[in-house]
Amino acid sequence: MTATIEGFVSVAGQQVAFTRTAETPTVALLHGIPTNRHLWRAVTPALSARQCGWIAFDLVGYGESSKPESIDIGVHAQAGFIADALHQSGWQGGTIIGHDIGGGVAQLLALDATLSVSRLGLVDSVAYDSFPEPGIARLKDPIWDAILGAADFDLQRGFAKGLRQGVVKAERVTPQLVAEYERPFAGVAGRAAYLRAARALRSEDLEARSADIEALKIPVLLVWGAQDRFQPLKYGQRLADALQNARLEVVDTAGHFLPEDEPELLGKMLADFALDTR
Repeated sequence: MTATIEGFVSVAGQQVAFTRTAETPTVALLHGIPTNRHLWRAVTPALSARQCGWIAFDLVGYGESSKPESIDIGVHAQAGFIADALHQSGWQGGTIIGHDIGGGVAQLLALDATLSVSRLGLVDSVAYDSFPEPGIARLKDPIWDAILGAADFDLQRGFAKGLRQGVVKAERVTPQLVAEYERPFAGVAGRAAYLRAARALRSEDLEARSADIEALKIPVLLVWGAQDRFQPLKYGQRLADALQNARLEVVDTAGHFLPEDEPELLGKMLADFALDTR
C-alpha cells in the first residue's frame, strides 16, 4: 500500500486540504458536491500501483478546507484556488480529473496555460448549463436557512437519500460513508457552510468559457455512469461531440457517483489514460 501525505496549502487566505503521494503529482483529482477528497479513496490505488504520483484536494468550502462566509466559492473561483494550490504542490504538468462540479473546475484549469495540463478526465461532470441540478438549485430559496438552521435538522438523512439516488449499488452507501461526507457540514455552522457552497454554483462560470473549452486540443476522457440522475448522459455525449480529441466511456453499472459504484474499474481507466503517451 502506497504511503500518502495529508496536509494543507494556504491559498488567498484559505486553507486547502489535500492527500497526495510523496512523488511529484502528475494527476490531480477534484471532487464535487457534496463530497470531498474521500471520494477518490478506492480509485487512487490503481494510480499508485502504476507509480503515478497524484494529489486529491478538498475544494474551498468542502471537506477539511476552509469554509469562508463572504468570498465566492463558485466553479470559476475554485479554479483559481486549485491552480494556486497545484503550483505550491510542485505541479509541473499532467492530467486533471474532476467529478461533478470538480469536472467544471477541471475544464477551467485545462485552459490555464501556466498549469501545462496535458490530459483532462471528466467523470459524470457538470457541463454547459447542467448545474446546479434541481435538488441543489432549490437551496437558493431563503426558506432553507431556517430549515437547515434548526438544531434538530438531520443532514445525514438528506445526504443518504441523495447518495442512494446517485448510485446503482445501494449497498455502497453505508452509514459510515454518509457520515464521512456529512461530517464537514455537521452542526448549524456546518449546514450554513453547505448552503453557501450550494448557492455559489452558477452555470455562467462554465457557459462563459464554453467556446474555449470546446476548442481544447488535449486528449479528454469522459467517463459517465449510464444511470446518472444528476448529470444525465446527454451532457457527456454533447461534450464528446463538441471536443476535438475526446473519448466517451459509458459504465452501465454506475450512476452519478461512479467513484463509489465502480472505483476499481474507474481507477484502471484513469491510470491507463493518464499514462498513455500517444
